Amino acid sequence: MANYDQRNQKVDTQVNVNFQSPSPDPFVLLNQGIKLLEAKSYQQAIDVFETVLAVDSSISYTYCYLALALLKGRRPKILKRTEVEEIDQLLNAATEMGDLDGTVQWFRALVRDDYYNGNRITKYPPPSVIDIVKTALSCNVDIARLLALLARLPMSDNKLYATLVEQLV
Repeated sequence: MANYDQRNQKVDTQVNVNFQSPSPDPFVLLNQGIKLLEAKSYQQAIDVFETVLAVDSSISYTYCYLALALLKGRRPKILKRTEVEEIDQLLNAATEMGDLDGTVQWFRALVRDDYYNGNRITKYPPPSVIDIVKTALSCNVDIARLLALLARLPMSDNKLYATLVEQLV
């Protein structure tokens, strides 16, 4: 009896081999996710950043990129509360893991300010936007990283955003 391969070509013996690939390099994946984010392929970027966290959850800035991807180019004000809370948890995780760049704090303050204050929600879980801004002011800030973040946030009519941009430019 003749055997045929996937291309319908006759073969003498067919062998199926499953190769276990080694764990992917999280930094290679992270760079792929950043490229997808820049290309506005948000769902693909989210999938890649989640894979990075599954492979190595200790890369703190992955949480920030995932939070940015979850915005999907939208301003926080129009998101569902559950989406804002997920983004906030990711940004909090980044700071708890040791990302001491004030950019993370500014990102968190901007998201919270735009959503809670922008929707006139006065009762929300701590910390307050003011407390986060105080923390951000006490941190060192990578200006290039902060400017890159601001360029990705569509919220120019937000007062905190406008003030921050004015101070940096």
